[in-house]
Amino acid sequence: MAIRFSPHGSLIKVTALFTLALTPGAWAWLPGTSSPTAVDGFSVNAADRRDVLAFYNCIYTASEGYASNIAWTGNVASTIPGTTSAAFKDDVRRRVNFFRALCGLPADITFDATKSSKDQEAALMMSANNALSHTPPPSWLGYTANGAEAAGASNIALGTFGPGSVNAYMRDDGSNNTVVGHRRWILYSRAQEMGTGDIPFNGSYNAANALWVIGNFKAAPTPAFTTWPNEGFVPASLTPARWSLSYPGADFGSATVTMTQNGSNVPLTIISNSTTNVGDNSIVWEPTGLPSSVTSDVPYVVTVSGIGGGGPTSKTYTVTLFNPDILGDSITIAGTNTPSTSGQGYTFNSIAQADSYQVEVSTGSTAAWTEGAEDSPAPQITEGISAGYTLRQTGLVRTGSKAFQLTYPSGVFSDQTFTVTRNVIPGATSNLQFYDRARFSVTTTTLEAQVSTDNGSTWTTVSTRNGVGLSSALWDASWISRNVSLSAYAGLPIQVRFTMKANGGSVTQGASSSFGFFIDDITITNATQLVNTTTTMLAGSATSFNLNATTAGSALVNGTSYYLRARPNVGCRWFGFGALKTVTAQTPSGYAGWVASQYPGVIGGFTADHENDGIANGAEYAFGLNPTAANNLAILPQATLAGSTLTFSYTEPPSITGITYGAEWSENLTVWNPITDTGSGTSHLFSVSTTGKTKVFIRHKITQNP
Repeated sequence: MAIRFSPHGSLIKVTALFTLALTPGAWAWLPGTSSPTAVDGFSVNAADRRDVLAFYNCIYTASEGYASNIAWTGNVASTIPGTTSAAFKDDVRRRVNFFRALCGLPADITFDATKSSKDQEAALMMSANNALSHTPPPSWLGYTANGAEAAGASNIALGTFGPGSVNAYMRDDGSNNTVVGHRRWILYSRAQEMGTGDIPFNGSYNAANALWVIGNFKAAPTPAFTTWPNEGFVPASLTPARWSLSYPGADFGSATVTMTQNGSNVPLTIISNSTTNVGDNSIVWEPTGLPSSVTSDVPYVVTVSGIGGGGPTSKTYTVTLFNPDILGDSITIAGTNTPSTSGQGYTFNSIAQADSYQVEVSTGSTAAWTEGAEDSPAPQITEGISAGYTLRQTGLVRTGSKAFQLTYPSGVFSDQTFTVTRNVIPGATSNLQFYDRARFSVTTTTLEAQVSTDNGSTWTTVSTRNGVGLSSALWDASWISRNVSLSAYAGLPIQVRFTMKANGGSVTQGASSSFGFFIDDITITNATQLVNTTTTMLAGSATSFNLNATTAGSALVNGTSYYLRARPNVGCRWFGFGALKTVTAQTPSGYAGWVASQYPGVIGGFTADHENDGIANGAEYAFGLNPTAANNLAILPQATLAGSTLTFSYTEPPSITGITYGAEWSENLTVWNPITDTGSGTSHLFSVSTTGKTKVFIRHKITQNP
């Protein structure tokens, strides 16, 4: 009987980690985030929520800074039309092409310099005379023949300019705009060349716009329906009160419209269905009960029936209102809660259309803090206030020398805010504490304390109060203490914001210490603040990162808790962080400690063979060998044959932890059977009988414990 054995075979058992990488959507808007300020050439899949979200947050937002780009050189009082910058004109054209692309139309509108120059003269006339007319009389201030020509071929607006006017045209509110003619010219299927003229707000003169829309049309394309709001996903903030459907040459005189939301009928009124030779023929209706804002997606099914004119007789489509500030996905970090101080790998799920990721690693501090607007220490805040007053003022304070003030300076109606940028993790007994005091403020305005769990993408109001009115007798006589429970946010990283809101009503304007709301001495009790934060940028293709001295900002410390979170950049903006993962670093023991302390250059892990000597790193640890030196296989414990018994017998080296010694036998090198260890303590004995067997193989099995 021939007996064969393998004394050096090493089978290492570890737990395999599989990462499922989500495949981004097959469609991504064009030209994409590599051209974040593109002006034309857009294409977007409006049926894909993520595609519209990315498109909106990149291209729509790219024109939001238009007021600072205008560089207007004119003077209304002197009736000088002046010029605007090329960047500003790009802002306007980008906004026009944005809406066209969202509606499935070619986003190829160009601006003609001559038309823009004439539009500039038209806009000056509107501003100088504080009136609108497509046929301005020669008696108007600043009248020119060029301006009059442009007025007759343009959409015109007063009180808005630039992209703000494009938005106004797409809304087409007002009793004289029931046919939504401005919108129809912007969305005209044959449009190809326009121009813009713009006057910003200046002193006592109103802003104005003239957008050349009539003339130099392209050949008629294949007829298709155009809807606004568009079929598919539409940012809820852009949703107009008036909805429309257009089709070249259609007769909507006998058409009907129905809308449902979640199966329930939506009441509506058709306000226009006549052919007017304004762009493409259209039907216009006003639904009731539309939400002013949304957090969850809201789909509406629209059916227009009874269409004449020889084309399609009906059209059914779905419009889904959504909030482009809400991604709908979040990042979850996976991995051990007890990383080694020598470093640890973590994985996370991918986000469709993400261009990059940020990983934040922080430690925690339970030290008390107060945000009191003082100069020292510098407040950890960001301001969201208008020019015209100072957030941190000295006129009315509770403690120290400064307090925060929120008010509406002259000419300002927008919400005023400031954010405490500390990232804080409340506990079950945590409270937001602050003091406030009100002076002149209409009773419909509110001061609200708000909480965000997604780094400022969305906010929830946790405390609110109203203004006191317009009499000094109604002013708060003293500071009012507020104590707001944050137990609902226990374990979640939050930021806090204070907002003065007009709520759609009138406001009291003034910047002295007699106006607005005052806030002082803000803190959160019984909470952990994230401190010593280190941010690491990752590529959009990444699905993992290492927690180590680089990503943590310094060497990991045994027993220290680290807070890990990640967020994606989608469509030119950062969205909120995903769930916080809290881990506690531990000095490595067992195999990991052996490598870290004695052989830090060893690569490949427990199952790898660093020096390619045929013995795995883990086996070299188990038997006290040097993994950086080539070892002869004979150095391992050898099998012995005594009679009909084949045996491994050895004593493990001292100070070996975190592994299990074992052995297996086989007759064919395919099926392996475990051998019971009959040794005791650190002495091991593995025996297998050879009786009745033609061949017997035996091997070591070293298992790394979980």
